[in-house]
Parts: sequence; structure tokens; C-alpha cells
Amino acid sequence: MKLDQLANNEEVEDICTTIKLSSISTEKLDASDDELYPPVNFSRVDYGIYRSSFPDSCNFSFLKALGLRSIVYLCPETYPEHHLNFLKSNRIQLFHFGIKGTKIAST
Repeated sequence: MKLDQLANNEEVEDICTTIKLSSISTEKLDASDDELYPPVNFSRVDYGIYRSSFPDSCNFSFLKALGLRSIVYLCPETYPEHHLNFLKSNRIQLFHFGIKGTKIAST
């Protein structure tokens, strides 16, 4: 249908969702605020599938609002206990695949 609209030169509403991020201080944020803070590098991959850097506790309200059912964790380190408690209390299943990083250290 979108291709038909393009062929007919009809305007097509952009289906991509953009989340505007503001720079925030490095001090700990109050997680009790009503504002939602997405994790660094947060982006939607596809409907219901998201990716981001490792979240902080100030991101928990945002993650809860997404209605996540599972998280794939690719770091080799053990998942922090505080984060596990958040997952358990929100019935989010953790899949941990400890993959060694591929970034070359800068000199």
C-alpha cells in the first residue's frame, strides 16, 4: 500500500518513531520522577523489539512502560542483582549470552 501511495505521489506519513533525548547530568537521577528516561543508545529495531546500552536504575520506569517480556543481555559479566530484582518484579525474562566484545582499544 505504501508503494502504491508513492507511485501516485500521495503524501505518506512516516512510520518511524523518533524519541528525542536530552543530555542529562552524570549525577544519579531520581527514579521516582514522573519523567521517563530511555537508556543510552535506545532505539526501536522493529515492532516490539528494542535495543540500547546497558540501562541504569533511572531507566526502569521507561523500560516498564514498554511492557517488555524479555531482555537479551550480551555482556560476559554477571547481570547485577538490583537489575535482576527489577526484572523479577516486572515478570521480564532474562536471556544471557556472554559474548566477548569486538571493539579495538584505542591507543
